[in-house]
Amino acid sequence: MDKDTLSKYRSEIIEKFINIEWIINIIISQYYLKRADKSFLFEVLYDEYFSFALKRRILEKIIKNIDNLDNRKVQDLNRLNTIRNYFAHCGQEYIKGPDKTQKGKVLDPRNIEEEVDFESLYSEFMKEQGSVVNYLMQISVDLGAELEKV
Repeated sequence: MDKDTLSKYRSEIIEKFINIEWIINIIISQYYLKRADKSFLFEVLYDEYFSFALKRRILEKIIKNIDNLDNRKVQDLNRLNTIRNYFAHCGQEYIKGPDKTQKGKVLDPRNIEEEVDFESLYSEFMKEQGSVVNYLMQISVDLGAELEKV
């Protein structure tokens, strides 16, 4: 895959995941404060040290309290996060040996004998993210969030 395509995929994945994380932020605020509170959203949930893993755990607790937890959707959310992490953190090409003309590979951190298949990961993310977004949006509406059409 050429670098421009990888860069385009990287930005799309990260931007879509930012949107997912914001929906989760709204759910958390709506559940605990009964509204999307701006200062809570920006001063607490938006803080760079408030990790996605913590948000996901809180989300799971919220869902268990309001509805039957859809383990499949939570697994899909986890998978989207894994794919996002590949695009955000993997990218350094590895070249075996001194031959600088050889095409480099981005090694898979879970199996360094394999190359990361960014094309496949991108396709999987794009295929699955819509249903996860819809699931999360429904939870936010069920909690009383009001959505505005733009």
